[in-house]
Amino acid sequence: MLKISKLTDYGLLASVYLAQHPGEVAAAREIAEFYHLPLPVITKVLKALHTSGVIRSHRGVGGGYSFDGDAEAVTLGQLIEVFEGPWDLTECETYDHEGVATCAIRVACPSRRFMFGINRAVKGAFEQVTLGDLVRGGMPHAVIDKSQLGAAREAAQ
Repeated sequence: MLKISKLTDYGLLASVYLAQHPGEVAAAREIAEFYHLPLPVITKVLKALHTSGVIRSHRGVGGGYSFDGDAEAVTLGQLIEVFEGPWDLTECETYDHEGVATCAIRVACPSRRFMFGINRAVKGAFEQVTLGDLVRGGMPHAVIDKSQLGAAREAAQ
C-alpha cells in the first residue's frame, strides 16, 4: 500500500502552517500546540525542512522558523522527498547510489513498462500540487496536454 509516514504528514502540516504566515517567525512549540502534535516530532520535521532549504531558521530570542519563499514554487512531490527521500512506486524504477537499478528481474519483467508509466503519472500528480494549493485547501486544475486530446478523440471514434 502506498502510504506516507507520520513524519511526512506532520512535515506537510508544518509547511502549510508556515506558508499561511509568510515571512513570520513561528516557534516549533507554536506549531506543535496548534496541531496538538508532539514537540520533538515537529522540531525534527522543521529541521528537515530547514536543511532542505524549504524554510529558514532564526536563532535567538524570538527565534523559530519562517517560510519566505513562493508557495507556488514548492511542490507536494518536493516536500514528500524531503521526508521520504527519493521514492518510486516499484523497485524497477529505483536506482542505488551508483546509478544501478536495484531490481534483479528488471530486464525480463512483463509489467515494468506499465509500472513505469504509472510511476511517472503518480509522481507527476504530486508535482502538480503546490504548497500554495495545500494552503488554499483546494485541488489544482488538471494540466492536460492538449495535443493528446485530438488523438484521444480520434481513437474513440
